[in-house]
Amino acid sequence: MNYETDNDTFSADAYRVDRYDGIAWSVYGWETEPDEDTEWTGIEERTGRVVAVMIGDDRRFSIDVDEIHAIDEDEYCHECGQIGCCHDGRER
Repeated sequence: MNYETDNDTFSADAYRVDRYDGIAWSVYGWETEPDEDTEWTGIEERTGRVVAVMIGDDRRFSIDVDEIHAIDEDEYCHECGQIGCCHDGRER
């Protein structure tokens, strides 16, 4: 799964995804795929979806951009990624 980093659009530390309540996600950027010109241009086209990973995991998911919502860094555990968990030792 290829992606194009976009730190301006996806500037939050974590996101909530509609279909996966209770877990925080990191968004890598826009999902891309090759088109008929990619072989000679090297440019891949955006699919309109994003590549994201559950915090605390490493499996990449393709998610519709309308399903992600930025959350505050104090809303989730930085160790396990669970929204509402406070066992990461940080002051809240």
